[in-house]
Amino acid sequence: MSLPFEQAEQDFNISSVSSDETHKEKMDRKKEERESKSLLSQLIELFQLDELPEYFIVPKRISFKLGEFCQHQTVIELSPKQYQRYFRADIDWQQQFMKSFFVSDVIIPEIALRFGKYIPVGDVETMDGCQRMSTAVIFINNDVCLPDDDDLEFVQIPGQDHTEDLRGKYYRQLSVAAREYLLSYELTSQVYYNLTPERAGHIFVNILNNQNALVNQEKRQAISSAMSRWVQETARFGPIEDSEKKKQSKSVFEVKEGLPSHLKHFKKGKEGQHIKLNVDQCLAEIIFMTMSDSYITQGVSSGQITKFYKKQAESYQDNFDSTHVEKVLTFVNQSMRGVPKAKTLTLRAFRNYCVMISQMLKAKVSVNPIDFMNCYLKAIDNLSDKKLVPADLTKTPYQALMSGSKASDTNGVFKLLWKEMSLITYKSTQLDLVRDFTRKETEDAYWAQDKICAICDHEMPEFGPDIHGDHILLYKDGNPTTPDNCDAVHSSCNWRK
Repeated sequence: MSLPFEQAEQDFNISSVSSDETHKEKMDRKKEERESKSLLSQLIELFQLDELPEYFIVPKRISFKLGEFCQHQTVIELSPKQYQRYFRADIDWQQQFMKSFFVSDVIIPEIALRFGKYIPVGDVETMDGCQRMSTAVIFINNDVCLPDDDDLEFVQIPGQDHTEDLRGKYYRQLSVAAREYLLSYELTSQVYYNLTPERAGHIFVNILNNQNALVNQEKRQAISSAMSRWVQETARFGPIEDSEKKKQSKSVFEVKEGLPSHLKHFKKGKEGQHIKLNVDQCLAEIIFMTMSDSYITQGVSSGQITKFYKKQAESYQDNFDSTHVEKVLTFVNQSMRGVPKAKTLTLRAFRNYCVMISQMLKAKVSVNPIDFMNCYLKAIDNLSDKKLVPADLTKTPYQALMSGSKASDTNGVFKLLWKEMSLITYKSTQLDLVRDFTRKETEDAYWAQDKICAICDHEMPEFGPDIHGDHILLYKDGNPTTPDNCDAVHSSCNWRK
């Protein structure tokens, strides 16, 4: 036996159309078909067209039946991430909500649907009521049951001359009358259409959620763009692809056995759910600081990150190149796993490390992730030494600058870090930005060696392209590219080496 809304879908597809009907008859038939459908079905069908018919006025509110909503669930996005905190309603909440359909003194609040252009996923977007509607769909899919509450022991279904005991029952265990009642339950929705991502974010934050206290990152993520969607997917423990090995590797924001594996921003015991979307904000700041130099002159304040989100929504709605930031995160993965102490980094210190790695990668300087992280941690320890706290103050200059978000604060932190790291002895992280010797430096070494190759001890031919300059003390160990560290060698010897 098919479900009532499944039957309705089958009836909707049945059409008896004469092949010789006139244009007027065809238009009249189309009009009758439109009028026979509910407004929800009409809106979905009309907004799937390139342009709305001139005669159609989009209503501000519509009524629809729950079964009809379920009929269209494949084109309605029920869980747009930009309108949600990182959590899903637990089973207790879902069961109590479904109980509302069968308790007469409870009125289910209206939802908000968005139609038209700029919707990232699906043809229709649930702006408000995501948890409610997704829970109803889950119940009808038989994946959650009603609660075992006394309120559901004697339920009067309209049209029935007896009560029903609905305690703990799944959808498929309901009587036909109870199912039909549920699928015919009438709900209402506000209707928004052709909203730009920025406008949609404004309406969500200031109108639909004006009674809820939203943190800044929740407000930003409501401004949807390719970048913001990538942030949400990645910050929520999605994998990062290693472009060189062509395989998936775990994110730096991973969880292990249901618990966070590192970084202090996680809330213990919540299976990796983070507080106030701090992970999203951290990753957004990393992207902002690695994509643009604006932070050098304008800082990394909350307002700057919000402007960045708006700019991405305005100009890059469908395109975000994550190649560089993925390389940075892959490198950071190696640092975090190789140095256990790195897992104690605060979010801001973690962000700064990522930005420094980005600068090294852009300069094509090869560094060892473990050595570089050890050096970074040592620099932080040195800069946080209580001996450096000025009189009458409680923080060192580094710690004070880390508390701010102005350009002067951010620039000051990086200046202190780079300077301190340059004074620390380490092997593979103190690399000269220049890797290749000049032809003049190589030629000077060639004559100083009496044309004898420093590798094979055989005489070299006349100076030319086949003569290479080679580091006496290895470059990878942090040694400089200077004339006093240059040997002239055969190109073949250099390649074999």
